[in-house]
Amino acid sequence: MKNSLITLIVLMTVVNYNYSQIDPDVEATLKKRKEKLKKDSTKNNIGALVNLGFNRVGLYNWAGGGQNSISINGLASFYAYHTKGNSTWDNNLDIAFGVIRTGYGPNVPWFKNDDRIEFNSKFGHKANKNWYYSGLINFRTQFTYGYNTVNDHLSDNYFSNFFSPAYTIGALGFDYKPNDNFTCFISPGTMKITFVMNDSLSSIGAFGVDENQKVRAELGGYFKLSFLKKEPFDIKDLSFKTNLSLFSNYTNEPQNIDVTWETLTSLKIGKIFSLTLSTYLIYDHDIDIARFEQNGVDPIYLVNQDGSYILNDQGEKIQKTGPITQFREAMGIGVSMNF
Repeated sequence: MKNSLITLIVLMTVVNYNYSQIDPDVEATLKKRKEKLKKDSTKNNIGALVNLGFNRVGLYNWAGGGQNSISINGLASFYAYHTKGNSTWDNNLDIAFGVIRTGYGPNVPWFKNDDRIEFNSKFGHKANKNWYYSGLINFRTQFTYGYNTVNDHLSDNYFSNFFSPAYTIGALGFDYKPNDNFTCFISPGTMKITFVMNDSLSSIGAFGVDENQKVRAELGGYFKLSFLKKEPFDIKDLSFKTNLSLFSNYTNEPQNIDVTWETLTSLKIGKIFSLTLSTYLIYDHDIDIARFEQNGVDPIYLVNQDGSYILNDQGEKIQKTGPITQFREAMGIGVSMNF
């Protein structure tokens, strides 16, 4: 009996010793597998906001005065974010187009009041907790012709067109990404290319290209801040996003910084309707904008110090042009889909 008891104690000691030796090894193996699964984990976040709005005002023998008007606006914002291990790939596509017609009659043309195609793609690999080595591509252009006045439209005197201009930015740098809502991209080495493919516009050196040239390349620094938030301030069915981009040309007036800043706020109303507010601000020192009076029709002409008009070689008054901040805002209620 005594020998059996001693044998049992010895066996329990051996088993406990072996268990204590195996357990740390098993724990280490499980930990490695867990880290590997975490590293190899893949996460996709895909969604879109599509909004279509319509507005019409009809006046018939209306003593208060005014004009008939009709407008149609469409907006689509798509995003696809992919994460795998220490790598991220973020993609955004924004498309907007709108037209308006004010007045009545067969000669009253449609004017576009929104026209934009913009694509962003950014790939990053984690350097540490919140910083990534990143590369970015941005492309921006429009769909169709742009006119200033009714006379310009009737005479086909356009000032912009598809791929005239178009802008492409390629940048390598660092991306600060502390969470899924906020990113800050900084690039000391950026190439910006301006395209003006329309012969009429390129021949006059529109949008900063040299006369009779279709492409202009610039080397500089680039900064982009992006923020996307669903239900900010705990407001249900509200979403907000903004993007701010800055570019400075190293070799040509680096103090003149190109700025693009957009915001999009959307509030869902019921199941299919939404209220949207979008803004877009642009400043580019290389773009000369024709100046008009507040009515948007009468040109502003260059004048001498004595108040007389400055004339060209043909004796015609010269309209004032030059770089200026461009700003657009649009608000509307329309059919909306979020997915």
